[in-house]
Amino acid sequence: MREKIPIYFEKYACFKRQAEPCNTAFPIEKGKLFDPEKIIIRDEEGKAQPTQSISTALWKDGSIKWAYADFLCDLPENKDITYYICFDGKETKEKLPYTIDGKNLSFTNGGESFSFGEETDFYLNGSRGILKGNWEAVRSGGVTCVFKNSGSFDKIDFELTIQMYKGCPWVKVDIRLINRADDDFIYLKTLSYKTENTGENRFAIGTSNYLTKYIEGDDIAKRIDSEYLMYDANEHLPETFYGTFFGDVSAEDRGTAVTLYQAYQNFPAEIKINKSGMETLILSAENEPVKFFRGMAKTSTIFIHKHKGISKEEVNLRSLMFQMPDKGVIPSEVFEKSGVFPKIFVKEEDKQRQAETSLVSKLDSRGRAYGFIHWGDNVDFHYTRQGRGMGRNVWCNNEYDFGHAALLYYARTGLRRALDSMLVSVRHQIDVDVVHCSDDPLRLDGQVTHSADHVSGKVEISHEWAEGILDYYHFTADKAALETTLKMGDNIIRHLKEPRYQKKGGVNARETGWALRSLCALYEETGDEKWLEPCSKIAEHFFAWKEEYGGWLAPYTDNTVIRVPFMISIAIISLMRYYIICKDEKIKDMMIDAADDLVENAYLDSGYFYYKELPSLKRTAGNTTLLEVMVIAYELTGKASYLKYGFETFKGAVGNGSYTPLSFGKKVDEDAIIISGNSSKGVGQSFIPLMKFYSACCEAGFIKELFKN
Repeated sequence: MREKIPIYFEKYACFKRQAEPCNTAFPIEKGKLFDPEKIIIRDEEGKAQPTQSISTALWKDGSIKWAYADFLCDLPENKDITYYICFDGKETKEKLPYTIDGKNLSFTNGGESFSFGEETDFYLNGSRGILKGNWEAVRSGGVTCVFKNSGSFDKIDFELTIQMYKGCPWVKVDIRLINRADDDFIYLKTLSYKTENTGENRFAIGTSNYLTKYIEGDDIAKRIDSEYLMYDANEHLPETFYGTFFGDVSAEDRGTAVTLYQAYQNFPAEIKINKSGMETLILSAENEPVKFFRGMAKTSTIFIHKHKGISKEEVNLRSLMFQMPDKGVIPSEVFEKSGVFPKIFVKEEDKQRQAETSLVSKLDSRGRAYGFIHWGDNVDFHYTRQGRGMGRNVWCNNEYDFGHAALLYYARTGLRRALDSMLVSVRHQIDVDVVHCSDDPLRLDGQVTHSADHVSGKVEISHEWAEGILDYYHFTADKAALETTLKMGDNIIRHLKEPRYQKKGGVNARETGWALRSLCALYEETGDEKWLEPCSKIAEHFFAWKEEYGGWLAPYTDNTVIRVPFMISIAIISLMRYYIICKDEKIKDMMIDAADDLVENAYLDSGYFYYKELPSLKRTAGNTTLLEVMVIAYELTGKASYLKYGFETFKGAVGNGSYTPLSFGKKVDEDAIIISGNSSKGVGQSFIPLMKFYSACCEAGFIKELFKN
């Protein structure tokens, strides 16, 4: 019997989409499939849809762990529909035609011709972008082709990515700015894409978050700035959708429309159209330029849609689909069965309203920020109030890997906005929070800690997160993400060779716990043994730490050596990831001993663990990382009694299960609009422990006891 994995498309657009480009990513059980070309998408009757697939990660036996597929399918109006992933496809020799002649790329698709040459139509601060290399087809098949090249403006480098789909008269264009200049920062005033008028006489600009409004005339413009956004009521969750923003120049028989993807979220943006042509200003900050620091990158996306002079209303429908495309959902059972993720899944009959409501509320009610540099991040007001930004806002910089937590939540629920949240957050992380140029090898390719301006902080191995970036790679097939996290791993290794990490035990052992987590993720992704050598040394530090202090204690004041449950939990959680790989029984025993020590010495009569082991600090703490420790102890020993020590912490974290209303309070702060809400740090830190504890209590038969009144 043919194996089928459902892809569910929820009811969305009110018109039919024929041969609509879609994509999906999914894990596959070890040993199940070795050839990605056997992946085929079929409809309910078994008819094959045009499909193009690649593998993005392999199991040790060479079988596919993660697959990514582009495909075309027909989607009905105002109805949901299910397609199926099957593994009985046949290799096809069909390739979309294109021509690459050095710096020149051209193709005809959907009846329209596209060409891209050495002199691009992008301008930064008035300087035209010039390609330096030759075009390369990084993915080429019968459904889609992806082309890449690189170049520079006056001082700023850029990468250009062009994607076309079979039969579609439009292309997706990503331009990624990278600041490798010698200056500490460069002011960005404008980034624009220009098209000349070749006789078009109908001009229109469309804006929306509800019904699209049009501006028409001979000389028109529309700007999205902070004033516009402050007084623009919008109820959408912006990672998935805010509205559309496009310009269209048309004649009776031809036209070109340009849609700026997520323009509102990445403000300030502007579109200008007159008799000379159309200028799409991806960044329009002439009067208040944006500081673009050395080492920063920034990716922006536009869609170029050529057409046969269709109405502005028809242009608008396609533009709206660019902003929120159809996206199929894979059942959670596929993720669970594949074994790529930890035990975070709960059977339908075991689900508790209180826990489910609390989890989605935490995801939705986190803070956000709009702005060219800031979209995808949020302000941590706790750090800001502590003065860590010297009076300025401290940006979270994806602390505790919010992106990975959001993706795990998507895997267990199929909630689209969780996937979209991961994509937006990690895109920002890859671009803004990672240092892409530095003379300091300990800063180069590292991720900066939470700080003002995103990049004023240090690069610390305790704040370099790999798992979310790898998730992003699996769900986009963007190799830049994989390259970024591999370079980050090299940065971690360079740090670990420094003298400060050669000491025995103490602070360095706690700090290296997070590094261990990222290195293990890189080994699981690549199978490269180079990531395991530093893991072994980190484990040795943990042994030395315990030997020196008689447990995982650490100096605090000059006259004390104390337990810090949070730090100890980080050590256990990270060591567990290494133990899964190496199966060293000594590590297993050390983790169990540490968990027992926490239960014996750090557990309070209130049912919580204390904050720190000092009379002045032995207050109740609700840190959820302790929940994951209790799950690990349960998994290693089979003793479900460990879970009971986490009951009060779990119940305190999920509260009464009420949903937090989304008020979306806004305020302008420098070049950002700050959206009210809690830091994504809290979601990143708590989601995995909460989901694992919830699942473990179901497995152990404690779920009714945990949620009794």
